[in-house]
Amino acid sequence: MTNIAVLIVLVATNAIITRAFAPSHTIPTKTPPLTPSSSFSSTPTKLEMGLFDGIKKAFSNEEYGPPPDAVKATARHILVKTPEDAQTVMDEMASGAAFASLASKYSTCPSGARGGSLGSFAPGTMVPEFDKVIFDPETPIGALMGPVETKFGYHLIVVDKRTGGGDWY
Repeated sequence: MTNIAVLIVLVATNAIITRAFAPSHTIPTKTPPLTPSSSFSSTPTKLEMGLFDGIKKAFSNEEYGPPPDAVKATARHILVKTPEDAQTVMDEMASGAAFASLASKYSTCPSGARGGSLGSFAPGTMVPEFDKVIFDPETPIGALMGPVETKFGYHLIVVDKRTGGGDWY
């Protein structure tokens, strides 16, 4: 058989299988005339090819859902210049002061005006020493961590949330 003959046989076979095994397909045979006073509303018709739909479905990812979210964390911090300042903030937290009020009072970072909130960010956004604490699976969510020394000073960090994969590094 030549290539053209094989192609014709495949197309004819697909047409026969589609008609034989898919009687529920509805293709409108008549289109209503459009007039200025009539409104035309069409309902979408899903057309399937029959044999090739199985192949398409085998290579699609519909049954498995969307890919997982990227690795991200949401955190708050208070940035101070010295370890002594960090200890002062930790002492006040231990006596019951709110993190947000301490951030606005002591933090040298602009995030202090937002209660120390840094929002959500991916690994590599912050300095490595900071990321190491934030994305470490051993760091408990909601616990005060630090002081963590970076080139900016000393950070007291609270991780509020982590999303994405299980292996952070």
